Amino acid sequence: MYWNRPQLVPPSAGGGATNIPPPPQNELVANRQNNTAGLWNGGNITLATNSLANPTATWRSPVFDLRPDLPFLSQGTREATPIYRSKTGDWGSLWVVVDGLNQNFGGAYGFAGLTVKYQERVSPIDPTIVKNVNDPIDITGEFAVDTSLPVAKQQQGALLQFKPTSDVDPVRYWQIVLYFDWTYTFTVPIQLRVQSAYY
Repeated sequence: MYWNRPQLVPPSAGGGATNIPPPPQNELVANRQNNTAGLWNGGNITLATNSLANPTATWRSPVFDLRPDLPFLSQGTREATPIYRSKTGDWGSLWVVVDGLNQNFGGAYGFAGLTVKYQERVSPIDPTIVKNVNDPIDITGEFAVDTSLPVAKQQQGALLQFKPTSDVDPVRYWQIVLYFDWTYTFTVPIQLRVQSAYY
């Protein structure tokens, strides 16, 4: 038999610990019925590359806690960003916009020679030990710009939507990583902008 509250073992079961006060309740658990849908705002950041020749860059979301209703102690040594299920029961999505694709960076556009891949990282128990659960998946097609169009009508950015692994009942800790790789030599550093939010 398993007791959720071992300090409250009934005297008939050999327990004599009825005088021990219960542990403090996690506020997230106590108020989970009143929590609104999760929202994380990642703002608008500049994604700087590491060099001019064949540059690379990486963008990482925070580690999201998709089950903040579970007891706090199972979160390990570090907290994650809590996301609550909406009243409709949906776990929401991570939305990412990467723009600057049609900007000229010293004679070449931001999409020149660009390959973009994403990877999911998860842990069921601890946000400090999220692990890759898939090989990087190529999403370069989302970043293609039709240069035959007038500049005012060209695609300026890519809109990406990510849903947690096993969205119906997601793993507790979840993170997305985007990898940007250019096979090109630029004369000006590439600086794409990344807007992100989870809701």
